[in-house]
Amino acid sequence: MRTGRAFDIRGGFRRVLLALFALAASAALFATATTPARAATGTATATATATQAAYLADRLRTNPVHVTDQLPREVPQSTTPAFAEVAERTGVPTYVLVIPGPSATEPGLLSAVHKRLGRDGLYVLIDESHVVDAAAHGVDVPADDAWTVALYEVPYDAGPLRRFETFVEVIAQGDAKAAARAEAARAKYDDGEEPAALYIGPSDRADQSTLTGVLLTGVPLLILVLVPYVRRWWHRLPRAAGTTGAAWRKEVRASRALRWIVPALAVASAAAIAVTASVVFDQTRSSWSPPPRAIDLNARLDRVAEGLAQDAVYQDPESPRVLSAGQLDRLHDRIGQFTRSEGGGPVFVSLVPQLTEDESEGDEEAFAAAVHDKLGEDGVYVVADPVYGSIDVFNHGLRLDSMDLLLDLPESIAEGDEEADDHRLGERLDALMTVLDKAPRTDEPDSAGDPYPVTDPVTEDDLPPLFGGDFGSGLVVGVLAAGLFFGLVAGVLGIVRRVLGGRAQTAGKG
Repeated sequence: MRTGRAFDIRGGFRRVLLALFALAASAALFATATTPARAATGTATATATATQAAYLADRLRTNPVHVTDQLPREVPQSTTPAFAEVAERTGVPTYVLVIPGPSATEPGLLSAVHKRLGRDGLYVLIDESHVVDAAAHGVDVPADDAWTVALYEVPYDAGPLRRFETFVEVIAQGDAKAAARAEAARAKYDDGEEPAALYIGPSDRADQSTLTGVLLTGVPLLILVLVPYVRRWWHRLPRAAGTTGAAWRKEVRASRALRWIVPALAVASAAAIAVTASVVFDQTRSSWSPPPRAIDLNARLDRVAEGLAQDAVYQDPESPRVLSAGQLDRLHDRIGQFTRSEGGGPVFVSLVPQLTEDESEGDEEAFAAAVHDKLGEDGVYVVADPVYGSIDVFNHGLRLDSMDLLLDLPESIAEGDEEADDHRLGERLDALMTVLDKAPRTDEPDSAGDPYPVTDPVTEDDLPPLFGGDFGSGLVVGVLAAGLFFGLVAGVLGIVRRVLGGRAQTAGKG
C-alpha cells in the first residue's frame, strides 16, 4: 500500500510539474509573440514622431518661429512676423511652432523637437486657437503658469496670437506673479465661467440690423403720431373739468408750435438712432484672423505639387508618418504597374490633412483639383488624410469612370479605422490600387469635373453691413410695432378719458 501510494504521489507530483512547465512555456511563448507586436507599434509611433520632429526642428533652425501653411483661413503665414515680435518679449530664446491642432497631439513632440534642434530655450506649441503646450529646456521661466493663464483668461474667440501675447506677458512677470495670476485665473474660471467673447457672428449682426431698422422707423413714427394725439387728449381734459375758454385758447395757440417741432424731433431722432447704431454696432469682422494673401493660399498647394512632381506619393512632413517603409515601397510598385497598364496612367497620392481652416476649406475635391492645376498632369489624384484616415479618389483625364471612383468607392477603403493610429492607411491604399487595376476603362478620357466653389477665404469673416440684410425687414417691423404701440396707448388713454369724464359729470351734478 505504501509503495503504491508513494507511486501515486510521485506520479501526481510529476504531472503537476509538467503542467506548470507547460503553463510557463505557454506564457513565455505568448510574451514572445506579443512583445514584438507591441514593440513594433511603439517603434512605428516613435518613428512617426521623430520624422515630424526632425522636419519641425529643421524649420526652427531656419527661423525660430514656424507658422504652418495649412491654416491660411485662420492663421496665415503672413502672421509670422507678429508671432516673432511677441516671442522676443520673453527675454529668453523662444521657439514657436504654429501647426494644425490634429498634428500637434503627439505626446512629447516639443521634447523631440528640442532634442533634434539641440538648442536650449522656451518651446511653445500653438494650434489654430490655443497655446497647446510649452516646455522650458535650460531656461527658468514659468511656462506652466503662463499656459494656465492663457487658457483661462483669454476669450475663446480671441485667436492664437492674442493668447500667445497673454502667455508671453505672464512669462515676463516672473515666477511669483505668474503663480499668483494662474491661481487667480483658476479660482475665477474653474467653475465653467468664461471671459466674454470678443467677436460677433452673422446671426448677431442680423439681430443688430433688425433692431436698428425697428428703431429707425418705430421711434420717429411714434413721435409723429403719438405726441399730437396725447396733446389733443390732454387739451380735452381741462374742458371736461371746467377749464375756462381763455385757458383753452391759450393751450391751442401753444399746440400750433408743435406742428413744426414734432417733425423736426422725429427727423432728429432718426438721425440720432442711425449715428448711435453705427457707433455701438461698429464690428466689421467675425474673427481675429487677418484676410489671407494670395501667397498664403497657394503656399501648401505649391508645396504639395512640387513634392508630387518628384515623387508620386507625398507625405505631409508636419504630420506624423502613417506609412512604413515597406508599405511605401509597395505603394510605389503598385502605382508603377498601374501607370504601365492598358488604360492606366499616373497616380498621385497626397497624404495631407484636410482642415476647414485650409485653403480648400477641407474640401478634398477642391484640393485635388487645385493640385492638378498646379501640377498640370492628368492622372488619378488620391487625397488620403493622415489625421482622420479618409481616402478620396478623383480622376482627371484618364480612361476611367470618374463618378464610379468618386461615389462608389468601398467604405472599407474610404473610411478610416479609428482604432488604429495609422487608420490602416497603408493596407487601404494597397486595396485602392487593386480597385484601380480592376476598374473598367472608358472609351474616352474622363474627369471628375469642377468641384463646388469654396467660401471666399478673403471675405468669409467679413460681417454684413449694418444697414443691409435684415435692416429692411426691421424697417417694416418698426412700422408695425409703432402702429401696435400707438393703438395700445390710444386705447388706454381713451379709457382714462371716459373715467375722468364720468367723474366730472358726477361732480357737476353734485
